[in-house]
Amino acid sequence: DRRNYLKAPKEVRTRLAEPEDEWKFEGLVNIVFLAVILGAVFVEKPIFLRELLMGAAAAGSCLFTGKRIHQSNNFDFGPIKEVAILFLGIFATMLPALDWLEHNAKSLGMTTPSFFYWGCGLLSSALDNAPTYYSFLSAIVGGFVPADLVEQLRQLIASGTVDPSAITGPNAVNLKQALGALSAYHPTALAAGTLDAEQLQVAFLLGKADLNHFIVAISIAAVFFGANTYIGNGPNFMVKSIADESKVHTPGFIGYILRYTVPYMLPLLLLIWFLFFR
Repeated sequence: DRRNYLKAPKEVRTRLAEPEDEWKFEGLVNIVFLAVILGAVFVEKPIFLRELLMGAAAAGSCLFTGKRIHQSNNFDFGPIKEVAILFLGIFATMLPALDWLEHNAKSLGMTTPSFFYWGCGLLSSALDNAPTYYSFLSAIVGGFVPADLVEQLRQLIASGTVDPSAITGPNAVNLKQALGALSAYHPTALAAGTLDAEQLQVAFLLGKADLNHFIVAISIAAVFFGANTYIGNGPNFMVKSIADESKVHTPGFIGYILRYTVPYMLPLLLLIWFLFFR
């Protein structure tokens, strides 16, 4: 006991004393692989290079991280497989919706930023935010950017006409605004004439202040509403799956919404709508 310990000679107390705490980090090589994945997010060309870099980083992490580290962290591929299967299904089923929305946006009465804020937000709560954002961006393009106007812009750039002051005609204002947006966001691609159809379409949205407001609405909604449920963002569902795998208690799907989404998220989302998109 403590009294006998204090009476013991110093050399005995030294042997009996607990060792000093020691901090030790293992698996630091994964910082390199994490940096590769974060950097790959910004790689656009050549095609599939981003995915190859991410896949190589994931494989390298598995190969160079010791088995003992995986075991001590209860690492398991179960949650990863679960999330991958779920979101593969989400992305696959969203593809027909993208095309349908782009060609039927006007008939749905999707004409206000408020509609896009709540529509994109509610779907982002139940689906991953990336395909939801892209779906509503397609809807905005289909509802407000005529295909013939995009073709005129493409022909102008192909002919080397990138000076807004040289553009005339009934659609001159819209074309000038789109060229201004391309000059601001894609100057290198504009000079090289390598812009794709989607960049041309979005340029019309970025060039007009009122249409720009629609992009802001779906951008905020896609990101903020994603925290409303476990499946609103891929990482949310991944953390939930890891917790379940480790037998850590977490609220159920409905319980999460009632305990956290309704009292905390909903008032903030209503305030944002009231201030910026009403």
